[in-house]
Amino acid sequence: MPAPLFISHGAPDVLIKNTPAHQAMKALRHHAEPLAYVIISAHWQSGNLRITASDYPATIHDFHGFGAQLDAYRYPVPGAPRLASDIQAQLKRHGLMAELEMKRGLDHGAWIPMALIRPEADIPVIQISLPRQDDQASLTLGDALADLRHQNIQIIGSGALTHSLSDSLPMPETAAPASFAVAFRSSLAPAIEAADTERIMQWRTLPHAHRNHPTPEHLRPLLVAHAASGREPGKLLHTSWSRAALAMDIWAFE
Repeated sequence: MPAPLFISHGAPDVLIKNTPAHQAMKALRHHAEPLAYVIISAHWQSGNLRITASDYPATIHDFHGFGAQLDAYRYPVPGAPRLASDIQAQLKRHGLMAELEMKRGLDHGAWIPMALIRPEADIPVIQISLPRQDDQASLTLGDALADLRHQNIQIIGSGALTHSLSDSLPMPETAAPASFAVAFRSSLAPAIEAADTERIMQWRTLPHAHRNHPTPEHLRPLLVAHAASGREPGKLLHTSWSRAALAMDIWAFE
């Protein structure tokens, strides 16, 4: 039964830079051998839930400025239309309505981690949109997905434990961690380890919360993964820093 994961996916060039986070994502191929991956990424939000359901989802290059190698990269993974329909039905049983999305592919929050975890692209990947409404909607989605673990489906929330782009983008990859980002991460990590849902949901009260997350979408995949585990404690698989302000944490909820 694969433990749900939360992956801080970092900047797109994590795929081609041999950083500690790059190596940690590659090591996740040994975390499980699932029948399929179901990913909830910070880069696809919607009011109504949507599920990719094409045979071969496209590789979406929803970024710029990271070079020709990444612009040309394709991750030719299969989808799983039948599983997508099953997930749609499962969500409906939990009172959540979702639409099947035949045209949209995988955004970089989905395919870049997967290209490191499973470069062979031989295990189907489905992406589910992140609820735009509020933090509680992300928890509710995770609760509704929890049964997938028992079907050998790997659930991944892909976002960022800290995500101040204005502070990180001007910095070199190996810049020392910024104190405001360290303070936020150090305050949130114990709540994740303790499976303290209430404290996790109060993340906006933590030091420098708004600077680390000016908008909430990169933290909400953490809520999905936590809830999808049945609110289990988080086990830290990896932590490192990128560009001073990006905590590259990877957590397993088991």
